[in-house]
Amino acid sequence: MELAGKRVGVFGLGVTGRAVVEFLAARSAMAVCADELARPEKREDLRQFADAHGVEAHLGEVPRSVFAGCALVVISPGVSLTNPVIAATVEAGIPCISEIELAYCHCPAHLVAITGSNGKSTTTSLLAHLLNGFRRAIAAGNIGTPFISIVGQLARDDVVCCEVSSFQLEASPRFRPEIAVFTNITPDHLDRHHTFANYAAMKRSLIKTMEEGASVIYNAEDENLQPEEFPRRPVSFLPFSSAGEVGPPGAYLEGGELVIDAGGGALTIPRDLLRLPGTHNVENALAASLAARLLGAKKHHLEKGLASFEGYEHRIEFVRELAGVRYYNDSKATNPEATVTALRAFPQPIVLIAGGRDKGTSLHELVAQVKQHCTHVILLGEAAPRFAEALATGGCERVLSVSGLPEAVLSARELAQPGEVVLLSPACASFDMFESFEERGNLFKELVRKL
Repeated sequence: MELAGKRVGVFGLGVTGRAVVEFLAARSAMAVCADELARPEKREDLRQFADAHGVEAHLGEVPRSVFAGCALVVISPGVSLTNPVIAATVEAGIPCISEIELAYCHCPAHLVAITGSNGKSTTTSLLAHLLNGFRRAIAAGNIGTPFISIVGQLARDDVVCCEVSSFQLEASPRFRPEIAVFTNITPDHLDRHHTFANYAAMKRSLIKTMEEGASVIYNAEDENLQPEEFPRRPVSFLPFSSAGEVGPPGAYLEGGELVIDAGGGALTIPRDLLRLPGTHNVENALAASLAARLLGAKKHHLEKGLASFEGYEHRIEFVRELAGVRYYNDSKATNPEATVTALRAFPQPIVLIAGGRDKGTSLHELVAQVKQHCTHVILLGEAAPRFAEALATGGCERVLSVSGLPEAVLSARELAQPGEVVLLSPACASFDMFESFEERGNLFKELVRKL
């Protein structure tokens, strides 16, 4: 894909969009930038960014014809194909693709794509950690480092471990990994995909271009990830399960051991080597270990990597202990199912901080788990009223609504007793108050460390 001298649109100037602009500038393309969602206080920073790169920028209200004359438009994950500007661009015959699609077209390295509703960030970072024990691997994509930002650093034998979201898949017609990993599929992003069936189909579409010799690693316990549910492709399916034997080939938990068989015979690894809590992290380890074996990992690579992996930032991340209370940052939990997983990971009573931008998914199981695990719930953000109503209906009485995260942390300190856990696990997106879940998690950690 030759870019030099071409006019290329970039819609969305968050972390992804800015990385695309820098990539285009390095290849002598002429970028036309637009961002209609930027907060007014952020627009001056974006204007300065555009000026520094010598690119045309439209911030705030964006005309539908803004990308007229462009050879291509690259859209950020937060921009839907139904956006009127993008719809008009497509109608004009201009291709609109995702950032990961652009990166794939310029990537010389091996590519593993990891997706799912929950666990994909931990699995992505764990896989890169395992591989780095014997070859060069980089975690990128929806995990926080845009795929496009590392393309220029890659060599042919490197491995990109790319976390992929359903939003990115909407505009990735040629994106083709050698290995695809599916952690699970539970209801999420229904505000964008409208139905769970649409969302699940978009996730499974990751394999739509995969060729013979490629591998699909999937959670055998998820009815939405059975091989017959996927687009028909000439690929190998490798299951993993924390509930019992699967395969061969496959990976599963048997007693106190992880059994890994990628087709060349089974390896057994003590579960106790894994330092992360919860059955969900056993599943993440099984999936990552299978992928690593396909890419050449030996038993000692897996043992060393699993034993040294400390987890993914913002996913059940230990922050500090104060007066007998342990504080954990789980800002990456942007849907109720992720928060349910976090609640189940702790044997101790929990003071839960939740809320943010509501995705409209069911709260039934979250309420049941809150009743079982939580002494108090502190709510904030746009979702607070619906969450409070659901918790009250479910019989949860110790629920407090606050104005923001600083008040939530102070309230949690007052409510938590020695031996308990304070857990930020929002079950919501961050965009009502923050630019990202990372910003939300970093503020939580800062506030906790100042207590």
